[in-house]
Amino acid sequence: MASIVIISITTVIFGIIALVISSRARKRLTPGSLRSYIDNFNVCLSFIVLFTIWQTIRSFQGVDIQIKGLGDYPEYIFIFFAYISFIITSYRLVKISKEFGFKEEGKIITEIVQSKKK
Repeated sequence: MASIVIISITTVIFGIIALVISSRARKRLTPGSLRSYIDNFNVCLSFIVLFTIWQTIRSFQGVDIQIKGLGDYPEYIFIFFAYISFIITSYRLVKISKEFGFKEEGKIITEIVQSKKK
């Protein structure tokens, strides 16, 4: 049981560190598409960290957190919102890839480079 608590606490710490690092990266970016993506990423990560915190608190022996008999439901709510956030983030990523994607130009550049090698 102690190893589960240690792993849970370590996971929460890693999640919080990831949030701090991505927030620092966000501060360095000008407003725009990439900054919006980091905002979406932080929302997803926040829900996962909340889920992990909830799990960690519940893993302590003798601690049973319940909201009117709904002990497991907050976990599902955190994960549900994390997945919804991932869907929104993925959709915005598609929009960013359309805005900044260079797939067609990349093919042309590759063809030019290969023809020059011959």
